[in-house]
Amino acid sequence: MAAFPPTDHANNLQNLDLGGNELPRQRSLGLEWDIEKDMFAFKVPMMERPFTHRGVLSTLNSLYDPLGFAAPVIIRGKFILRELTDWNTERDAPLPQEMYEPWSLWRDSLRALNDVFIPRILTGTPPSKVARRKLHIFSDASTKAIAAISYLKTIDFEGNTQTGFIMGKAKLAPRPECSLPRMKLCAAVLTANLSKLISEIDLQFDSTVYYTDSRVVLGYIYNKIRGFHVYVSNCVLCIRKICNPKQWRNVSTGQNPADLGTRSVPASHLKKSSWIHGPTFLSYINKTFSRSTDYSLVEPDSDTEIRP
Repeated sequence: MAAFPPTDHANNLQNLDLGGNELPRQRSLGLEWDIEKDMFAFKVPMMERPFTHRGVLSTLNSLYDPLGFAAPVIIRGKFILRELTDWNTERDAPLPQEMYEPWSLWRDSLRALNDVFIPRILTGTPPSKVARRKLHIFSDASTKAIAAISYLKTIDFEGNTQTGFIMGKAKLAPRPECSLPRMKLCAAVLTANLSKLISEIDLQFDSTVYYTDSRVVLGYIYNKIRGFHVYVSNCVLCIRKICNPKQWRNVSTGQNPADLGTRSVPASHLKKSSWIHGPTFLSYINKTFSRSTDYSLVEPDSDTEIRP
């Protein structure tokens, strides 16, 4: 702080005694940063807004979450907003009262986000003691949404491991609804693009592993002998441009944290969920979950996405 003139300090830091005063929260690039705990936090504005399209959209957009900490919570609000858009009413016209209860329950539950804190540092292992860094990215989809979530796993020279949340995304499924295999493939594309974005971080990863719980999608990605129709072909091409098929693994739905981003999580359960902490198997140093194999196409003769 002494390196900068007082006029350059933030207003609430100009006369702050760093050794004695309680450190305030600071906004950093739109995120709430608790300086005392060195953690990111949420500040949920609980303003009462009218139950209209404009009011609902305003409440939803008041949650600024670029890194996807609360994506499984926010996706629930997007589900409700999509249902409300089916009612052809004016922006400021009152919405049907039968939809008010689920909306108000979700809106009031957001207060629990004020108790959620995310460590600013990815893992507690000092960089000088890190022997290996691994990037693990999970994908999942439902008929309503697609999601991807990434974690950094560090292994120090003594064999201790730590896992840290990097970034997550959850998006509504397109309309009209696609088949579930197509949605799972869309989620795999989102996962590949997420890894491309994370590669801009000034970190060198020793390996990157991608996970999906869909054997159909793994068959598409690993396929070398059959042709696909345009949609699937373009998705597979996009994935293969970013990563090698051998980097993909199969994971069960119960061990897949991206599953939470597609079906939503109550705000009160977020801080203890696997979305924040990652699946338990990442904490094992030598655990390779579902070793890579040559995944074959699932029922290729009856799959309409595969060319005859």
